Amino acid sequence: MEINNEIFYLDHETGRLKVETINLPGQVLFRVNFPDSNPPVIICRATDINQSKFWTSIPEGRQKFALEIGPLIEIYFRAKMK
Repeated sequence: MEINNEIFYLDHETGRLKVETINLPGQVLFRVNFPDSNPPVIICRATDINQSKFWTSIPEGRQKFALEIGPLIEIYFRAKMK
């Protein structure tokens, strides 16, 4: 599925998140805007040396949010594909 500069919303414990896609060659990033005082975070799906996929923040350091929000993004796109 191709993701074209889409904006969508996800429910999270901090409130309703605004998620914007950022398309780069070979990579899709997600800019997540929080409803509270947390600054936005950019997350992406990455692959480690063992070819295992995981969610990470760019720059690193906000991994907690990436691990919480990444699976919500996956659920959103799986539901959209149905």
